[in-house]
Amino acid sequence: MRVHSILFVVVAAVAVGCTPKKIPGTELDDTDDTRAILDVMEKYRLALEKRDAQAIVSLADESFKDDGGSANPDDDYNYQDLFTKLPETLKKLGDVRLEFNVRKIELSEDTSSARATFTYTQSYSMPGLQAKKQSDTEIKQMIFKKVDKNVWKIVSGV
Repeated sequence: MRVHSILFVVVAAVAVGCTPKKIPGTELDDTDDTRAILDVMEKYRLALEKRDAQAIVSLADESFKDDGGSANPDDDYNYQDLFTKLPETLKKLGDVRLEFNVRKIELSEDTSSARATFTYTQSYSMPGLQAKKQSDTEIKQMIFKKVDKNVWKIVSGV
């Protein structure tokens, strides 16, 4: 019986030692890639709150393409649209607040791409168009492409 107890403790210790370390307060694996992706998402959040189109463009890859979450082509964006349509859209917004709660980050086998699944809460005003502040809460995904060691760019999901 004593040998079984010792064996159980050894197996349990090895299993715990093999469990990937998590980023505090999350269920996300604590890796360089995960932290780099979270950093891009935070930079995106700050740029959106500042309504800084150029900062958002700097986070996007040239292969960027987004359908705006609908079948309506009017809200679709490609990389070039980030230079033209995005600044005009951001000018229409007043105070913007955005919160992310990243649920999962999945890396491709070769770690050249990733998908972040998150819930976001966004509130914003549209001065001159609507008097009442608008608010959205949704589950979204942001797709990333690794362009260099630890450098990730957004491919879709803004």
